[in-house]
Amino acid sequence: MLAIEVNFLTGRYVATAHNDRESSEWPPHPARLFSALVASWAEAGEDDAEREVLEWMEALPPPSLGASDVDPRKVVSYFVPVNDTRVISGSWYERCHQKLNELEDQFEAELELSGGELTKKAERTRNKIQKVLDVDSQVSNVGTTSTESALDMLPDVRGKQERHFPSVTPRDARVTFVWVGAHLSVAVRSSLDDLLSRVTRLGHSSSLVSCRIVDDSPSLNWTSGSGSHVLRCTGPGQLTALEERYKQHQAIKPRSLPFAAVRYSDVSVAADIPVQLRPDTVGDWIVFEFLLKSQSRRFPSTRAVEVATTMRGAVMSHAEDPIPEGLSGHQSDGAPTLEPHVAFLPLSYVGFEHSDGRIMGLAMSLPVSLEDESRRAALRAIGRWEQEAESNPLVLAFGSAGILQLQRRSGPIDLVTIRPERWRKPSLRWVSALPIALPTHPGPLGRGSAAARAKAWKRAEQAVAASCRHVGLPEPIHIEVSLDPFIRGARPAADFPPFCQRGRDGKPVARRLVHAALVFDQPVVGPLVLGAGRFLGLGLMRPIDDSATMENARDVNG
Repeated sequence: MLAIEVNFLTGRYVATAHNDRESSEWPPHPARLFSALVASWAEAGEDDAEREVLEWMEALPPPSLGASDVDPRKVVSYFVPVNDTRVISGSWYERCHQKLNELEDQFEAELELSGGELTKKAERTRNKIQKVLDVDSQVSNVGTTSTESALDMLPDVRGKQERHFPSVTPRDARVTFVWVGAHLSVAVRSSLDDLLSRVTRLGHSSSLVSCRIVDDSPSLNWTSGSGSHVLRCTGPGQLTALEERYKQHQAIKPRSLPFAAVRYSDVSVAADIPVQLRPDTVGDWIVFEFLLKSQSRRFPSTRAVEVATTMRGAVMSHAEDPIPEGLSGHQSDGAPTLEPHVAFLPLSYVGFEHSDGRIMGLAMSLPVSLEDESRRAALRAIGRWEQEAESNPLVLAFGSAGILQLQRRSGPIDLVTIRPERWRKPSLRWVSALPIALPTHPGPLGRGSAAARAKAWKRAEQAVAASCRHVGLPEPIHIEVSLDPFIRGARPAADFPPFCQRGRDGKPVARRLVHAALVFDQPVVGPLVLGAGRFLGLGLMRPIDDSATMENARDVNG
């Protein structure tokens, strides 16, 4: 076992989340610790024995972590002089500062307009920001600046840039990284001890630390393999990648950390969630994004079942025979499986001011209870499909309706709609992004007498309640059923084509589609998918933050 303890000497950890400049990183990512060790090695002269230790360490599997809860510090803005090692006129900095402010305001407005989606227009604006920040063209001719211009470089008159320094205060000012299966030789331990003794900070320069190897493993509450948190870890070649990046930025230009994205779960948080409020649809997502440049985001949510069915067919065509029951969804005799199995969930753009319901991507959902054989079969099928594509986008063909181009996403995802956390965060309130296919027919909802219609709507509510019980949840304390959606961007149930399944007599049975808004007495962890069509995306529910949000969405959609 290898256990490295990091103690925060000031009681605070100052580090910015890699995908949100105004959020703190917690727990510290393993790749960040490795980078601190590499810096320690490089600053001391790049000892060959220590390099061997770093190359051994980068190839270890992701560690488990022991980290306490934290109290975040309120993020405030600081305006600091723009740093540069050359003398540049103050008027140039003023122009750059003004241009940067304009572009940042434009970028934020474009993100707000798209509901957080990184559109092509927003991406162009982001590239312009990076171009303004690159000062190479201004420092290529050194020695030609006048004394007056040099005086403009003093902090009092130099242009200033907004910066954020988010930090957290751990309840226990230390975190421990543990590689359970690692075995240290005497030489490796000695070299690693020397490296750790020279590490003075983790994250920002104000985040002072002391590091050491410990023999006892603490209680580990962050484990890799599944979960909704993505931590940056290392892999073979990490040291070489860091060296190559350094040659490019030379500690002057903007830089980025190479990493392998690994999903982690917080065991302490999961333990606090009642088991009965975790539906059997909870599990891992394999997310595919439809490519914007190919116009593949043109399919409306009314074609969700068609998209899911085509995606399922593509995966099945690359799976080895015999296809396991957990992947195919059918028993050996052709009857539907009675166990949770792989689902194909189209992810539509809903819940924002300008949402229009287009399908932005798709998630293959692998429930927690899925057997290992089916899980491996699904992953191997995707791998074969990607190998066959030879680094090109994956393609779904729809005949005369055209094609969809897609690519699998891992690590941080820019597009808000397809982020797993958008669909899985705990909530008391849930609304349908795609209508629910009721397991039993409630009768005519829009015909007959008022009493007959009332009974039909009541049976529809009871069918939704039964769908909740079917996935392991208690009945909601409030159920509202409608043919119209409860959230902006979703489409009315009547707009969807009939959804049919094989009945007990072998004949097709048309399922009634309805939208629903649910309230539970305790938070439910997603993803939550309800009804007879849940393995093809129908009944995918969206968590709602509060009652006001749901009421506003309901008012907007009638």
